[in-house]
Amino acid sequence: MAAVKRALLLSTGERYFALVSNFVTVAVVSRILTPAEIGVSVIGMAFVGIAMSAREFASANFLIQRQHLTRADVRGAFTVMLLFTSIITIALASSAPLLAGAYGDERLTPYLRVIAAAFFLELVAAPIITLLRRDMAFGKIAAINTSGAVAAAAVTISLAMLGFSYMSFAWAWVASAVVTGLLAVGLSRQFWIFRPSLVGWRGMVAFGGYNGATSLLYKTYEALPYLLLGRILSLDAAALYSRGLMICQLPDKVILGGAISVILPAFSAEARQGRSLKQPYLNALGLITALQWPALLVLAALAYPIVDLLLGDQWHGVVPIVQIVAIASLFSFSFELNYPVLVSIGAVHDIFRRALIVCPVSVVIITAAAFFGLRAVAFSLLLVIPFQAFVSLTFVRRHMVIGWLEIWSAVWRSAVVAAITISGPLAVVIYIGSGFEISLVKALSAAALAAAGWLLGLWLTGHALLTEFCEGLPISGAAGWWRQGS
Repeated sequence: MAAVKRALLLSTGERYFALVSNFVTVAVVSRILTPAEIGVSVIGMAFVGIAMSAREFASANFLIQRQHLTRADVRGAFTVMLLFTSIITIALASSAPLLAGAYGDERLTPYLRVIAAAFFLELVAAPIITLLRRDMAFGKIAAINTSGAVAAAAVTISLAMLGFSYMSFAWAWVASAVVTGLLAVGLSRQFWIFRPSLVGWRGMVAFGGYNGATSLLYKTYEALPYLLLGRILSLDAAALYSRGLMICQLPDKVILGGAISVILPAFSAEARQGRSLKQPYLNALGLITALQWPALLVLAALAYPIVDLLLGDQWHGVVPIVQIVAIASLFSFSFELNYPVLVSIGAVHDIFRRALIVCPVSVVIITAAAFFGLRAVAFSLLLVIPFQAFVSLTFVRRHMVIGWLEIWSAVWRSAVVAAITISGPLAVVIYIGSGFEISLVKALSAAALAAAGWLLGLWLTGHALLTEFCEGLPISGAAGWWRQGS
């Protein structure tokens, strides 16, 4: 328990620093570059996201979940990762002109080639950080990732101001990869990791086969809206959709923070000791929804002032996207837990089967929606996300013998808290009478009412999260799901 709490403290601090750094960068750069310029980066990153998923065929998570780990396992894993990464890097760099031609924009060629170099350089830090995660050495991980975030932010903003346009994002990734790689090697000094060896490669490939196929399916699904919008509509549309999703991901990033990187190692450690993950999973659902659901509803109500504050007035087209996606995201409450819990209990095959079900259906729905415009793609998520949630929970329920009523019992208080929380902001919007386009000052008043309503909701429902807050923030609340399930 103490190890989990300390890990959460360190990881939460690092994640929040990276979050603040990222959004300062976005806020500054969004006022320097146009949506069309950022659209080049969005399309490029969509292709790179698919390429990165292919690297999961040699997934570093193999090292985390393995019961007994030897040096031969680590060296074999690095060698397999090196081979896969080299092939992917060469393929991405060589296909850059072809991909740029498909979009009629030659700016994609240099962007993809620089990103390919950064992609390869990341290989240096990857196995070291994975071993540190397995050992829950989150102090060193925080130092490495924080340094990388600072480098990325500084280079992105500096180059954007100097006129490097969309290439500022690419060169920033290179800078971040170099900094994290050097620091990881310097802190660990485990140079033996980089000695090629094929001993134990079969185990990693067997694990990575299903893991990589799953990642490829999901990353293709995630990249598809950007690629379709950029091809059918414009790069501007892809940029608007990207920024809309980014803002809607704020609640998850703020709420879960460092917990995301701790969940898999912690679940895996419990599973290795033969303990049940059912109660920790249900407790986590209750705590997450008490934070996520109210935040998403408030985000939908205050989308206009939030977009204006974060991105500037040239991005007002993002507002309806944020509102639609925020409502759809209410159904994603279990997403951050499902993957680590299934990996921890050795159900990698089911993760792949789940992807085979949800990804093709989701792709068909989004592809059809893309021909009707940007908002249609956003509305399609009102079908896609609930469908994915139902399938994912079905697989988790089967392995941990959880009933639907047990899930409802874990989250119903959160639903009441969310309803009470949003009542204040909605009252402000109705009172003003000008729709959701309210000023920042009025938005602050609405946010204050939301905070008061949230605390009132926790008290009225006797929510477990209130106990966690009383015991001490932020780590007690983050770790409570673990303690209650022990």
